[in-house]
Amino acid sequence: MMHNETAPEERQSSCFAQVSFGIRILVLVTFLFMGLKIIRYGYLPAGDVRRDAAQAISGKPFTDVLVLFPGYTMNHNPGWDWFLRQLHVKAGMTGDALVAFSIAALLFWLLCAPLPWLRCPEAWLAALLAFSLAMPGLMIRFTQGRAFLLVEGVLIALLLAWRKGGNPSWAKIILTCAGIALAVWMHGTWFLWALLPAAFFLAGRWRAGTSLTLCWVSGTIFGALLTGRPFEFLRQSILIAMTVIRERVPETFTVGEVQSSAGGFVALLILAIMFIWRRGKSDQLFRSPLFWMMAVCWLLGLNAARFWDDWGLPAALVWLALQFEEVIVASWAALPGRRIVVGTLLALALFRVTTSDLDGRYTNSLREPLVDAANPSLKGWMPEKGGIFYSADMTFFYNTFYKNPDGDWRYIVGFEPAWMPPEDLKIFRNIQWNQFAWEAYEPWVRKMRPQDRLEISSGAQPVLPPLQWVNAGGGIWIGRLPKSQPGHK
Repeated sequence: MMHNETAPEERQSSCFAQVSFGIRILVLVTFLFMGLKIIRYGYLPAGDVRRDAAQAISGKPFTDVLVLFPGYTMNHNPGWDWFLRQLHVKAGMTGDALVAFSIAALLFWLLCAPLPWLRCPEAWLAALLAFSLAMPGLMIRFTQGRAFLLVEGVLIALLLAWRKGGNPSWAKIILTCAGIALAVWMHGTWFLWALLPAAFFLAGRWRAGTSLTLCWVSGTIFGALLTGRPFEFLRQSILIAMTVIRERVPETFTVGEVQSSAGGFVALLILAIMFIWRRGKSDQLFRSPLFWMMAVCWLLGLNAARFWDDWGLPAALVWLALQFEEVIVASWAALPGRRIVVGTLLALALFRVTTSDLDGRYTNSLREPLVDAANPSLKGWMPEKGGIFYSADMTFFYNTFYKNPDGDWRYIVGFEPAWMPPEDLKIFRNIQWNQFAWEAYEPWVRKMRPQDRLEISSGAQPVLPPLQWVNAGGGIWIGRLPKSQPGHK
């Protein structure tokens, strides 16, 4: 009798698992083809992916690429830099290939991160679709091809793996240490991992919080050891962060990641609607590490957007997916056909929403002017050996370094102005304050040597005696001292 009574439940459970497996395959294929379609546009994300690819080809540390303050002694993403370098050296990948790989591989990694822990993979599709529809810019962030996406993938996996109570197994602890070590090695902000155990402590999960703290410490030590210079790596990571924090400048002068978040109203609205729809209880919410990760990172994001974008938003996606999963399990467990149909429709909708070239988000980069030293018309206009390219435009650094990774010169400003030498940083901030007026560049003109060059983006030829100018295209002007003009000191 007992066997006959439990048989239908076993068959239903087996059918549920089989449907989940089939949908999981569909989800994996969808994520793979999302990345492939996006890179087919020739998409070249702005920012760090360009300098990462160029640095991999050049093989030079950034101290040989940029004019930096004395405290910067090693690259801050050593693992990712090493990995891309191996792809170039061993697999012969060009800069364009490295960018395409970074976009597709890191997007796939991020999107697949929660799948091993979800009973209903279509719930993850629903969460991604909800946020993608409400926040079209989300895919621009998820396709940046930067190492922080690897960190987000590890974070998502750990939030799901540790969400349930009980004593963690040794396997879970070892894999958590390994995941954090990988993230620390690939992306140098090791100290931000303190947010993970903090969320568990705030939720009253003391045992899990303590275990995660030990995993964070152990993973950080091991990740630092992988760099070959562990003490310098850990010291410099803090020094670099403090250098950025200590500088007092108008927020609009800083890079986007350290500017304040607008509050993520749309994301909060989606979460609130789901909470009300599920008739959630606040006491249960306050016992959730996911809630505290979202809350803490939202508050910190009001000061620096990267807290919400890199740490809070992934937690929000996980929470939303778990809510969808509970609905599916409660309502559709005995309806495999409905699950298959809905899962397929979600996959098709997500693919279309995320891969459409909305407002030219994937093709606008094809119109950007890139200064190429191999251009015959620029012969003699690029910096000479040992020269410095003075510019107040970080985009110019990204683009020019990407196009000329083997250029035998350095750039005065790169991916973070606060890391410039103090004297040059003062000049750079004055240029920004004066809205890039030509006269504000004069201190750099006085410093220029014959091998140096100055770049200014302008609709008209700049007037800065004694410099001579050439239009490199797209409103990019390159100035140099006359050949007979001695260098200025």
